[in-house]
Amino acid sequence: MRSRTAAASQGPRNDHTAANRDAYDDGSSNKWRVPRPRYMMMCVVMLVSWVWPRVACGSDGSDEGGGGSRSQHLHVYDPNEVVTVWTDKMGPYHNPHETYPYENLPICELQDAGGIRKEPTIGEALEGHNFISSPRINIKFSVGQPSTDVCSMKLNEEQAEELVRMVEENYWYQIYIDDLPNWGFLGEMVEPDEGKEGADEKDDDEGAAPSVPSIFTHREFVIYRNGPQIISVDMEPSDLVPIKAGAELKFTYSVEWHETDVPFKNRFEKYLEFSFFEHKVHWFSIVNSFMLCLFLCAIVSVILARVLRRDFAKYAASEADELESMDRADESGWKQVHGDVFRKPSHLLTFSVLYSSGCHLMTMIVGVILLAIANSYYTRAGSSSSAAVLVYIVTQSVGGYAGGYTFKLYGGKGWKKAMFAQVLFIPSVVLVIFAFLNTTALVYTSSMAVPAKNIATVVLLFLVLCIPLHTVGTLLGRRHASKAAFPCRIHHLKRPIPPKHWAFLPCMISGAGLIPFGCVFIEMYFLFSSFWGYKFYYVYGFMLAILLLFSCVLVCVSITSVYILLNAEDYRWAWVSFLSCASTGVYVFLYSIYYYHNSTKMRGFLQFMYYFGSTAFFCFCLSLFCGSLGYLGAFRFVSLIYKNIKAE
Repeated sequence: MRSRTAAASQGPRNDHTAANRDAYDDGSSNKWRVPRPRYMMMCVVMLVSWVWPRVACGSDGSDEGGGGSRSQHLHVYDPNEVVTVWTDKMGPYHNPHETYPYENLPICELQDAGGIRKEPTIGEALEGHNFISSPRINIKFSVGQPSTDVCSMKLNEEQAEELVRMVEENYWYQIYIDDLPNWGFLGEMVEPDEGKEGADEKDDDEGAAPSVPSIFTHREFVIYRNGPQIISVDMEPSDLVPIKAGAELKFTYSVEWHETDVPFKNRFEKYLEFSFFEHKVHWFSIVNSFMLCLFLCAIVSVILARVLRRDFAKYAASEADELESMDRADESGWKQVHGDVFRKPSHLLTFSVLYSSGCHLMTMIVGVILLAIANSYYTRAGSSSSAAVLVYIVTQSVGGYAGGYTFKLYGGKGWKKAMFAQVLFIPSVVLVIFAFLNTTALVYTSSMAVPAKNIATVVLLFLVLCIPLHTVGTLLGRRHASKAAFPCRIHHLKRPIPPKHWAFLPCMISGAGLIPFGCVFIEMYFLFSSFWGYKFYYVYGFMLAILLLFSCVLVCVSITSVYILLNAEDYRWAWVSFLSCASTGVYVFLYSIYYYHNSTKMRGFLQFMYYFGSTAFFCFCLSLFCGSLGYLGAFRFVSLIYKNIKAE
């Protein structure tokens, strides 16, 4: 037994690493001469500090987004100073992401008014914001106004039909005053007056009269201020007028100002639904996830501690004891594959691309959550999306490091090809989904269509920042991998894998993903209710806690799956550890289908495509996150157990 093992183990220790000591060598005689990583990093940091304020906060970097006075930027006004009303978007109530520019309303408010169009930031463009000032609504700070005319119009046949359709579909619109969002319905269906003489007899004879679509023609703005700062804005529509061709519509508004003691920092609390997000069910989900994590970690720790202790004792026994028990013991288990366990995974290029992308997303998600905890992103339109783009760029080197390290460690050839595949993978997926969704939005003239200027900005950021950062990370990863070594030698000949039932791996992979899903499915409801509804998600502390518990569960599931596989003398653990955890994303997508049919009233092709396109991409990224974390935990586990045995 010993002689067979020794003969099979001949060869250099970690020959893959020894063969590629130069981190810049791609296995050929050609060298790719690049600047030192630290110099490249300095240049990239300088580019980020100069470019980002201009592309994320406005053309001049002032965070005014190309419109609005300095007083509005600072949220401090002088008496009688004009407070700009920014119109934004509109859409059917049951389709939150089927939105259209407010200027498309067939009313006279913005027609020939000379409104200022605000240049959207990247985040605002991604969220479908379309800010245009409404000059005809002239609000002055701390100055009350009685009913004031906005404009008058006479409906033609086409305008009347369009307004009727919008009212029947419960169209809402959104405006902003001092960065405070306000929503209102365009109109409502009015029941016929039942008090008219003869109405009862008519109802008995002809049935109930149909509801009349009517439009609100008056808006009352009730504004609360604390000193020179606006704290709250309430918009109350009134004065319904039936919609019909030839109808005369006169739009008016009025303004009331009131003092309040609410501090400026708390002015967004009125938008936060504490009763929903801090409901006992949400707290119960945290406790449930914690107990599941604790129970699973305890079970895994006890089982692995006992089994590994017994295995270590058996394999650490003296040679005489081993020879004496050889005839009686069945030579099987994870130790038997020590010469193959660190063999290069099949399809190494694909594996390194997925792992690199997952590590990048892992760091990005944590970074965005931490920034969201430190900054209340819900107080500014588009800020969360802008932050996500920023963190994606800054953490690009993490993906490069993970991909470069893994590809070098396993002795992959053609590292430059792998590097570009890694950096282009997620953008390519985004490009395919975005191209389809953006084209659909353009056909529907939706405000969700991203302007060409913002698309060009994102492409510029990718070329100028993402590729250099990823290159720096790749070079650093390859440099560190060239100094690393596997705990065990890799045999020249592959060990035969014992046959297993055809359903063994599919069942293990699919079953493993169900456990982490049970840890987060309640939180998925709150996330979906925020993103696909009209709620501001603000409990990022909850999200961070659940993310930590979720990560622990993923690592435990991955370790258990890998240990079962190795005990079956199957050394193909890398893909199994990745896919076992990545399957969680499949369950989240199945839940999204359930949520669509049972918790929403969405309809229409545009909303359908945005829902499932965005959800599919979210689940895809979640799978990469879970799979990479699962592989990382399994790699540490495998390295640990094989480091402590006698591989002779």
